[in-house]
Amino acid sequence: MKVRRRSRLPVSIQKRLLEHFVAGTPARSAAELVGVNRNTAT
Repeated sequence: MKVRRRSRLPVSIQKRLLEHFVAGTPARSAAELVGVNRNTAT
């Protein structure tokens, strides 16, 4: 049986977003830095 991920984002981008969130960066700023839509980051 294949396990399906909840997110379509590559794991590398998820990790980069997580690093920004841990540092206290707001979602809009983190999205801009990583290069994803602000709604995706939220």
